[in-house]
Amino acid sequence: MNDRLTLSELESRWKSALKATQIAATSHSGEYRELKARAAEILDRSVDINDYFPTVERIIHLLEVLDPCGKGSIFDIFKARISPSSIWQVKMLRVECRDLLAHLNAFDEWRRRQHHLRIIK
Repeated sequence: MNDRLTLSELESRWKSALKATQIAATSHSGEYRELKARAAEILDRSVDINDYFPTVERIIHLLEVLDPCGKGSIFDIFKARISPSSIWQVKMLRVECRDLLAHLNAFDEWRRRQHHLRIIK
């Protein structure tokens, strides 16, 4: 049995994830900004071991607020990846946050390309 997806299937999934992410980010813009800020902070500073679980719990809470029903957004994808049950080494949190920010930056770029704003004088 072949479990490989075609390029068009992967592109279709990515577009669906971007659309679901857009709906969530628009509906919860404050949480979206906080999520990006917290992930960037983890990359900039080291997380004390005593702050690890509260930090991860806050990030997961933000991801759940952004996509509570698992609609296939970027937030849904990273809920399981950032969960303490998935990250067995604390240092992997930084790797996951770097990947999360890369996905969100790709989303932001896609969103900017979707809006064709013009200045009328």
